[in-house]
Parts: sequence; C-alpha cells; structure tokens
Amino acid sequence: MSSQTAAVTRPAQFEPEPFVDPDTAARYLHTTRRHVLETVRHGLIVGHPLDPHSKKKDWRFLLSELYAYMLSCDQRPPGARKPPRRV
Repeated sequence: MSSQTAAVTRPAQFEPEPFVDPDTAARYLHTTRRHVLETVRHGLIVGHPLDPHSKKKDWRFLLSELYAYMLSCDQRPPGARKPPRRV
C-alpha cells in the first residue's frame, strides 16, 4: 500500500486592506503631503487618526477610500463651490 497524503487546502482568509501614511496617500493622489493633511482636516477626505484624542493627529488612510473620493469629485455638478483655501 502506498501512503499518499492529500494536499490540504485552506479557504482563503480575508486579508484586510493596509492603512497608508500621508506620504503614500499623497503619491497615490499625485499631490503633496501637506495638501492631503489639509484636505483631511477640512473633512473632504476620510482619514483615520492613530490617536483620536491627541491634539496633533497622526493620520492614516485607506487607498480604497481615496479612490472613492476621487470618483465622487467627477460627479460634482458644474459650478459647484470648491472648499475654501487657507491663506
């Protein structure tokens, strides 16, 4: 008798999307880190602070949320107001 072991395959486990830092988010959006941070502070893009209670936030982003934001910008009606710029 030959003893053959059948290959055991495990079901694919859900792999969560990794969070990225502001520099990576800026490269993805082809903009500056500063612009990404200003945009998240104004609430225009979704960001996730590492410590929500700290005075100075250290933000992380999901590329899928940034992608969804960019798609929503295409659907802005003509003449819609853009967010005010800080001087």
